[in-house]
Amino acid sequence: MTHPVALVTNVTQYAGPAGSTALAADGFRTVCHDYTFTDDAVRAAFAEANPALTPIAEQEPEAMLAAARVHGSVDVVLSNDWVPPAVVGSAFDSAAPEDFEFVMRELVYRPFRLIQAAIPSMKANRSGRIIVMTSAVAVRPYASAVLYSAARAAATAMTTAAAKALGEFGVQLNAIGPNWFENPTYFPPGRWEEDAELRAQVAKEVPLQRLGQQHEMGALIAFLASGKAAPVTGQFFGFTGGWLP
Repeated sequence: MTHPVALVTNVTQYAGPAGSTALAADGFRTVCHDYTFTDDAVRAAFAEANPALTPIAEQEPEAMLAAARVHGSVDVVLSNDWVPPAVVGSAFDSAAPEDFEFVMRELVYRPFRLIQAAIPSMKANRSGRIIVMTSAVAVRPYASAVLYSAARAAATAMTTAAAKALGEFGVQLNAIGPNWFENPTYFPPGRWEEDAELRAQVAKEVPLQRLGQQHEMGALIAFLASGKAAPVTGQFFGFTGGWLP
C-alpha cells in the first residue's frame, strides 16, 4: 500500500511537532527536515524516538523535495519557517542591512524556493496542498519586531497570491499565522507555568485566556492538508485565541 507523502520543514521548531504528528496520524509518509539533522547521530536519535516520521539530512529546499520524492509524489508541503527569538525582537533603529537580509532569507526566500520546487509536480498531478507557517504579526505588526513583522507579511502575501496563480491547477496554498501559541521556539513548554507576566498579558489581551496548544495547531494543519475542502485556498488563518479581530 502506498501512502501519500508530506514534507515538513524545521520539524523540531515552531509548528513542526504539531504538523508532523498530525500528518503521520492521518496516514501521510511524513518526511522531516531540520537544521540539526546534518548530524547523523541526531537524525538517528530522532528516527528512533519518532518511528512514524522519516528524517532527512538535506538542507536546501530543492534537495529536501528530491529526498521526499524517493517515497512517492509529494502531496503536502508544510513550510514551517522560523528565526531565533533574539532576532525577532531586534530593535529597528539599530538593525543592520544584513539583519534584514537574514530574516527575509529565512522567512521569505526559503519558502519561496520550496514552493517553486514543489509546483511542477503538483501542477502535473493537478493536486497538492502547500501550507506556510507565518505569524499573526503579518496583519497586526509589533513595534518591537519590525523586521520580523515585515518578513511574515511578505510570506503571507506571497502565499495567498500564489494560491490565485495556481488555483486552476488544483493546488491549494494557505498561510497560518499564530500568536500566543505554545511551541518550542517562541513559547516553550513550561514558560506558561513559570512566567506570571506572560499569564497576566494573556489574560489582558487574549480572549481565550490561554496559549494555543500543539495538538490544536495539528488539527488545523491536518484539515488544510486533507484536501477535503478545495475552495479553502488563498487564505490566512489566524491562530491566536481571538487576539486578531
